[in-house]
Amino acid sequence: MGYFAALPVQLALVAISGVEPLNAAEQQWVADNVAEATRMLHGRLSPEALDGLWAALLDDDPADPNPAINMVGLAFGQLLADRLGLSWVALTDEHGTEIAVRGRANFTVFPTNFIAKRYERRETNFIALAYAEMVETAESLG
Repeated sequence: MGYFAALPVQLALVAISGVEPLNAAEQQWVADNVAEATRMLHGRLSPEALDGLWAALLDDDPADPNPAINMVGLAFGQLLADRLGLSWVALTDEHGTEIAVRGRANFTVFPTNFIAKRYERRETNFIALAYAEMVETAESLG
């Protein structure tokens, strides 16, 4: 069993009340975070490089982890979007609205949430493996 399949993924049918493209401010927020991650990685944005960046950011033990979570999560989402042709969306359900990347067959990833769930455990070295498995899964959907 691969890493992605072993992730604690909550599968549930939820009533999605809205899927909207990002507004200009949200698009700029994504772009700014991806640009900062790329700058910190000296222009070498890749899943493996994000694993290293995430580990370094955790070592710094920030008082507020949200900027690091958002930066790494949004860069991860952009890598998926670029590779798979996914679109950034704001998805609304009964729990609220969250940013996601979405594509064929409603393949959806909530990249900042994906990273945030690993912050509490200080989990590292999961991004490249999860990326590869998410790509494989999405490509198998056709």
